[in-house]
Amino acid sequence: MNCTFNSECQLKHTEGKHRNNPRFNSYNNFQLKVILIMAASGSREEKFLETFFPLISQFAFDKAKDLTEKEKEIVKPAGAVFGSSSSVFGSSSSLFGSTWGLLVHCLAQFVTAEKAYMSLSFLEQKGFFHRSKDLKSLYQNLITEIKKVEDSSDQSRQGEFEELLAHLSGHLCHYLTAKLKTMEFYEQISAMGTMKVINYSDLVIVITDIVQSCSKSFHHPLLSPLKATFGLECDAILHLLQAQILMSDWKFLASLMQLYEAHTKLTTWGATAQLKETKKSTFGSSSKHSGWPALYLWLTKYKGFLLSKFSLYFYDVLQKHTTNNEMKGLITKATEDFVARLMTFQRRSDAHYVSLVLDVQSLGSSYIGPGYNHPEKHHTTPQGLDSFPSIFSYPHSERPAQHWPNVVSLITNRPQDSKMICVHDKKAQSTYFLSQVDTKVTLVVIFESKKSEKDSYVNNFMVEFSSSLKGTKLFNHFKPGIKG
Repeated sequence: MNCTFNSECQLKHTEGKHRNNPRFNSYNNFQLKVILIMAASGSREEKFLETFFPLISQFAFDKAKDLTEKEKEIVKPAGAVFGSSSSVFGSSSSLFGSTWGLLVHCLAQFVTAEKAYMSLSFLEQKGFFHRSKDLKSLYQNLITEIKKVEDSSDQSRQGEFEELLAHLSGHLCHYLTAKLKTMEFYEQISAMGTMKVINYSDLVIVITDIVQSCSKSFHHPLLSPLKATFGLECDAILHLLQAQILMSDWKFLASLMQLYEAHTKLTTWGATAQLKETKKSTFGSSSKHSGWPALYLWLTKYKGFLLSKFSLYFYDVLQKHTTNNEMKGLITKATEDFVARLMTFQRRSDAHYVSLVLDVQSLGSSYIGPGYNHPEKHHTTPQGLDSFPSIFSYPHSERPAQHWPNVVSLITNRPQDSKMICVHDKKAQSTYFLSQVDTKVTLVVIFESKKSEKDSYVNNFMVEFSSSLKGTKLFNHFKPGIKG
């Protein structure tokens, strides 16, 4: 009674305080009404709902499951047996005694679905069938049954608590629908590891559509923890994909800002989960975690991969702002030290020159040059040989002028479907190996001698390095159970 009285006082006080504020709209009134209804409905239901959804957002699935099992025992009517119906959930609320009983039983299944989603188990193959069908069916069944709660609560009109259940159920169905969309999105990602060319722009369109369509959905106050974490999840993957695209276009500041935004979203999400880290990298690229679900871990690996790629593509830019020792120390702490791999290969293979070459012609007027450039600065599009600059080179920072006409000619005349090409120029007495590592970037290795196109060390390195820089391994390892 005191709780209800205090809530009524709080509602009247807030209404009086903001009565003339135009921003105090119907949504604000609804939030306050929920507080009042929860206080009047009884302490058990109130504590259950206020505890359950935060547990899901914190990856505490076992605790959430225990909570629902205890509540099921309390609300189960005498003689009723859960799961006795041929349906996974039962046929109606009568089996569970009330709409609240049916909702609690649905939430128990909801825990199972959310745990499977975060573990990425739906991407695993199970014989000739895909486990995603099982999880999709579970989400779809949940939508069907929770709609029954919504409809039953609307029809009964037995009080404000039933009204609350109707609103909550409707918003929860929107959340489940959004999860079905992101499942399909992650299925697309898992299939990209086998593709020769990965179109990240298509993925950006899909996840952007999900973010926009769900931005106004499931905004019930009780679902705030789920909405927050779902938003962080979608925003993080969106920023990572955008960083990858901008990096391929050699846009330093834009890709850096996207990486920073992704890092911020993941850090915020991780703090919400309240799980402890066992080891943290000072470089910020990766951490070892205890109890983190597979989806969150994969997103942190993706961020680490992009940081490693960023340190290679903009190595010369970054090196100008620090010492060689500090630069080397930071890069070695990255998830993958692409710079060291190229340097080691050059020494062991006795290559004259190793370089990453950018095709500026494909960028057109969007090319702004290396590093940070003032937005109002006029940029002249490079022409001729200069339209294929070296964005990383070793052992010399300057491109070998005598070889560059041959390099540019090989890049521009290379067959589009070629994985790797090897050409020996008798006049130059040199051998050129080329492999496309990004949409607009080519790995070039030059030997000032005749080299066999079947050289196993060179071929294996070109294939493995190209695959790593494309992120092929990363996307292949998106499926659980595959170790990278």
